[in-house]
Amino acid sequence: MCAMVGSFLLYALVAATSVCSGNSNAAARPNVIFILADDWGWGDVGVYNPDHPFIRTPYLDVLASQGMLFTDFHVANPVCSPSRTAFMTGQFPSTLGIFNYLRSSHAANHGDGMPDFLNASTPTITRLLQQAGYRTGHFGKWHLGSTPDAPPPTAYGINESATYTSTDPNRLDGCADPGSIKVCPDVHWSGKSSGLIVDRGIEFIGNASKDQVPFYLNLWLHVSHAPLQLLPDQFAHYPLNRTCRLEDPDVYTHCPEQVFRAAQHDADAQIGRLMSALDQMKLVANTLVIFSADNGPEDPNIYFNSVGSAGPFRGQKRSIYEGGHRVPFIARYPGVIPTNRTSHVLMSSVDFLPTIAAFTGTPLDSSVVGHLVGMDMTSVLKGGPAAERKVNLKWDWRFSVIGNCWNMAPRLAIRQGDWKLLMNADGSRVELYNMTEVHFEDIDHSSRQPDVVKALSTELLSWVATQPTGPVSAHPGCAMHVTP
Repeated sequence: MCAMVGSFLLYALVAATSVCSGNSNAAARPNVIFILADDWGWGDVGVYNPDHPFIRTPYLDVLASQGMLFTDFHVANPVCSPSRTAFMTGQFPSTLGIFNYLRSSHAANHGDGMPDFLNASTPTITRLLQQAGYRTGHFGKWHLGSTPDAPPPTAYGINESATYTSTDPNRLDGCADPGSIKVCPDVHWSGKSSGLIVDRGIEFIGNASKDQVPFYLNLWLHVSHAPLQLLPDQFAHYPLNRTCRLEDPDVYTHCPEQVFRAAQHDADAQIGRLMSALDQMKLVANTLVIFSADNGPEDPNIYFNSVGSAGPFRGQKRSIYEGGHRVPFIARYPGVIPTNRTSHVLMSSVDFLPTIAAFTGTPLDSSVVGHLVGMDMTSVLKGGPAAERKVNLKWDWRFSVIGNCWNMAPRLAIRQGDWKLLMNADGSRVELYNMTEVHFEDIDHSSRQPDVVKALSTELLSWVATQPTGPVSAHPGCAMHVTP
């Protein structure tokens, strides 16, 4: 443990020196690293949830102090495939027919009314940057198509990849099923995954640096998705001084809290190793680093080790209450993004493509701009004001929500300024919340704000009528009054 503490202190000192020295003139074409964690809630990063007794993410906390932390960042869908689609395309995922996670089975995808994969002709941030002269890489989870006929990541403007939940010939995990990591020859692959993904990322960065070409890199982590099967030394680095009742001590030797937090602690350490490698290669000054997550925390009814935190928010994965789609977002770009700054500006994953394009000086032609619903947020990232959002953020979750009834939101949601309205497409379960007033979405204003309800519901129902059709599950919700 002392060695890890010493390593962290050295990283913090070196990183602070790098950020403060010689970074006032970042080049016009920065490198970009996008770290996307899996199933991390808003409250799963220490700097977001400092009072939590078991969360330890010191390297991410340092990264936040060197850049900007966003408190009101949202993904476009509360599960992985559609969420990742929005990051890659700048479009609402339902517009592209991706409503749920993509399976390796055509029948399963067809049953949800979806294609088998993201259409490879869709403009993506990776293809746009590749065409602009960037070397692009993707290591880790893919989950944008894994049926036998699905295109590999290279079809989306990616030069180098090693992935899973994909048809990538450079398989990262060695598992039998391309759509799953649950049948793997190495039972501890999930515990090793963060290190393996970062290894490939560091190698990619080193090669691009030697060739003196700008790079864009996706590092999409497995943690904290199920399964979480860690190595013994990962628990040794994360002692948990509490007792818990083990359901089956012969099978489960650690408490869920320890398994979950140790996995995140290791992912954080690997991110720290990546940041140290950037410093050693003298790339800190000209590299934009972003950390975020694909959706809120998983429910322990799905996987007993899933004990993630949505912070003060109602909802979790599969719910369009805040906890399902409001996630961490941290950005560092020395000399451009202010240090140690917190922003409460509303941002979304659909803003990712236009923002990265602007940061890298990548032009967007009319064929791309015409499909974007996100907006360029570089002004906000540089510490300036936000422009008026031209397209209100919308969510469409068509399937069941697991767990407590208070997480079972209606099907649709729309956010305009401080107002968030939820409802079903048949007009039932209309709920209106002022997001500056309460985090738990418990004080419903729908009966007191009829004009707001009418305007937002009209816009929301008009939008959903333009989206591809498909099966819709019931959204029962709670029959009783909801309290935190």
